[in-house]
Amino acid sequence: MKIYVVWTYLVLLISALVITGVALAVRRQSRVTRSFSVEEQAQDARVYAESTKALEATVAEALAAKARDPRLAAMTQEDLVYEVLKECYDPEIPLNVVDLGLVYEVKATSDTVNVKMSMTSAACPSGAVIAEDVKIKLEDAGFPNPRVEIVWEPAWSPQRISEAGRKALGI
Repeated sequence: MKIYVVWTYLVLLISALVITGVALAVRRQSRVTRSFSVEEQAQDARVYAESTKALEATVAEALAAKARDPRLAAMTQEDLVYEVLKECYDPEIPLNVVDLGLVYEVKATSDTVNVKMSMTSAACPSGAVIAEDVKIKLEDAGFPNPRVEIVWEPAWSPQRISEAGRKALGI
């Protein structure tokens, strides 16, 4: 019976010490952590709102300038798809999939965009990632129902790399 009483007191003592330690730590931290006044919080909110407006204005201007780009206005849907695909990169080779010569065919209709492409090899570990990146970039650009088909005929070869791609790779 005495052993239970000792254990009970020991558990209560340890609990009290832990609670006291936590209370002291919180009190010490509250002295270190600065609390902001209502005026300072309002000033932070104003600065944040102004910077957000400035960023939105900059992004809006950039998009408006791009939308007025006469080169883009004159492009076919397929050409626009190729422009979007130039933002998709093979993670193993620092070159976009268009200049790398992985895109074989693009067909764009009002309902869907079909892309036939290959990988540098059938054992390419990044194939699924690249295909998903192509699909996501096309969706984000507003193309409806993008479909990516990986084909192996004709087989990819380094001769498919564009002239710009060769310059970028130094070959």
